[in-house]
Amino acid sequence: MAIFSQSRQLKLFLFSFFLGVGIGSIFPWWTVFVGFLSLLWWRRGVMPVVFGYFVGFCVIGASFPVFDPADVGFYTDMNQKVVIEAVIVSDPEVRNDAQYVVVAAEKLESFLVEGKVLVKLRRYPQYKYGDVITVSGQLAKPAEFETFSYADYLAKDGIFAVMYQPQVRLIRHQEGMFDGWSLVYWLKHGIRDEIEKLFGEPGASIVLGLLLGMRASIPQVLMDDFQRSGLTHILAISGYNITLLITIVGTLLKGLGRRVRFVATWFAIFLFALLTGLSASVVRASIMGALMVFVIFQGRKTDGMNILLLSGFLMILVSPRILIWDVSFQLSFVSTLGLMQLMPLFEPYVKKLPAFLGEGLLVTIAATIFTTPIVLYHFGVFSIISPLANVIFLPLIPLIMLFSFFALVSSFLWLPIVWFWLGVCSIFLMILIEGVHLVAQIPFALVTIPAFPWWAVGLYYLFLLKVIASRTPKLGRYSASRHEGVS
Repeated sequence: MAIFSQSRQLKLFLFSFFLGVGIGSIFPWWTVFVGFLSLLWWRRGVMPVVFGYFVGFCVIGASFPVFDPADVGFYTDMNQKVVIEAVIVSDPEVRNDAQYVVVAAEKLESFLVEGKVLVKLRRYPQYKYGDVITVSGQLAKPAEFETFSYADYLAKDGIFAVMYQPQVRLIRHQEGMFDGWSLVYWLKHGIRDEIEKLFGEPGASIVLGLLLGMRASIPQVLMDDFQRSGLTHILAISGYNITLLITIVGTLLKGLGRRVRFVATWFAIFLFALLTGLSASVVRASIMGALMVFVIFQGRKTDGMNILLLSGFLMILVSPRILIWDVSFQLSFVSTLGLMQLMPLFEPYVKKLPAFLGEGLLVTIAATIFTTPIVLYHFGVFSIISPLANVIFLPLIPLIMLFSFFALVSSFLWLPIVWFWLGVCSIFLMILIEGVHLVAQIPFALVTIPAFPWWAVGLYYLFLLKVIASRTPKLGRYSASRHEGVS
């Protein structure tokens, strides 16, 4: 009978849990066969494997709803119009000529119902969180495409029905306007408006993407340049942006005590998540970032791998479908794993560089290596010039984030120095935009890969982890030797 340490048993349980959730998400009937194999393995003494697998299978199985007449999802695809009274429960997302709102249904015709519906409305008039509206149109199930399940993507957020271009009638504005979410969205919108006043386009769009994760106003031409250069990841809030924030705060507070830097960095992560509106993807990325700070602070006294797996376990318990259908969760998880495992290996090669530049380069290399297969699987494109573009332009990102934040704070405080920060930031923005446009013109910069299979993703990570294991005695141990700035 195999005997493992408690730490190893925990890893086996968590990996098996992820396996159960993953297989149960895609191949429900296959789980019986895999479960049988797990039982055979258990006979050899690996109890955590079978236990973790079946816990994961039960968790994902419970996430598949069974609708009754009290659920709005029961009335999808009825091929007739229905009238729903509902309240907007999130900040509307504006895209080009439309706005997408998530509503919680309260009445369907004269019946009391519950459940969330994603509604696509015209761009104007604009609606806000807390507005009570009636929508009249056809309820439908989210679409299923050949390579993407929109239904599963929405299901991770508890949305099982959609309605497009309905007739809308506003009943009343801002129900519950003094609750916590209203304050969060009010703060987010105030910051957005101030950024748009301070920076001209397209600079304002870049700053909004970096600080608030708002990409809707970025011109399509500029988005195409960033995609061809392999830099679109910097325009959406992810684990990478959180890591840059950690590096910035740690560098600015390098002269203070260790515990002060630790608390200040955690506070900065919380404030950043608050300013971006506390969306689910930002919250998950922030949790991963806070976890990384904790591991750095503890140094070799803690097992970073176990803490990362436990955090993923808890997130999946709350929302089981994010493991397979939430790309932002996958990218945040694997980029954090990459930072923990690869940065110690690359540290000796950047010791001669300035601390700030070395940290940024380490973050870039580690995150890129670990996230590339996921990007290929979901988006089917690879930028050949991405490594070069990242090395050239990513050092500008923390500078733009820092100086735009200084300009924003100075503006709110009516400080004349705002013009200095604004000028410096505008120079870096101009260099970034013009440089990315120039690099994007390189022939064959972007390669399309029609089908990058899931098994290739698995083989990539197995090979990568095997290489790391051969280079480091203990996976999950994060060296703090070079990270005194953030620990």
